[in-house]
Amino acid sequence: MPEIPNFISETAIVKKNDPIAQGIYLMRLHAPRLATACRPAQFLQILTESPYLRRPFSVLRADRKAGWLDLIYDIIGPGTERLSVAQCGDQLNAIGPLGRPFAPPETKRILLVAGGVGLVPLAFLAWEHPDRRPDMIYLMGAANAARLPDMSALLPSDLPLHIATDDGSVGHRGFVTERIAEHTLPNHTTILTCGPHPMMARVADIAAELNTPCFASLENHMACGFGACVGCVVEYKTYPTEDQRYRRVCLEGPVVNAHEIVW
Repeated sequence: MPEIPNFISETAIVKKNDPIAQGIYLMRLHAPRLATACRPAQFLQILTESPYLRRPFSVLRADRKAGWLDLIYDIIGPGTERLSVAQCGDQLNAIGPLGRPFAPPETKRILLVAGGVGLVPLAFLAWEHPDRRPDMIYLMGAANAARLPDMSALLPSDLPLHIATDDGSVGHRGFVTERIAEHTLPNHTTILTCGPHPMMARVADIAAELNTPCFASLENHMACGFGACVGCVVEYKTYPTEDQRYRRVCLEGPVVNAHEIVW
């Protein structure tokens, strides 16, 4: 089993904290050491309302030369509510980067399937690997237009984008998972996904039906973020020993083989 990793602890300075959709904010932090070290799907644990429990946040993109990184978060509780009122110049304690990152697969097509704020690690992958962007297609799902950020401000301009909203107010009417099959090249596609748990479970099912590799960046609740509390475990379908049946998302993930876990 993986050991507790080394990580950076840094006082991050808020440079920007703006609403970009209904209940969704983009925060820019000046944190040079974390910006340098972060990779796609790795996350930071940030102190919010509690002196003990942190909240995990994935990184959207980082400018290593300027020393900043961007986060996107959804207001879902007291911690993110407190973040939403942070002002420029405020300081936040952050540790990271934590978890295993996405790496671009070798397949001819890389299909990125995002839902809600799950857009973040997939966007970071696209920003980080411009040489592979010609192989990428980005599928974005949201509940409605109000909950959909301006994707042109969040994604590279040369990344093909297809949007689906549940109510049809923008793009395809229905679930983003309904667009997967038409963008899959048989035997030449790998699917990477992040978003709400039911959405990712459906992505995994569709990928299995298409006999296509699929990797998911899980968004389990985490307290510590580095394996000590064992509060973020996920069950695997097969395991060499009983003590590996449940594995910690913060250490063995957040990126996992979607075909290997119990959804």
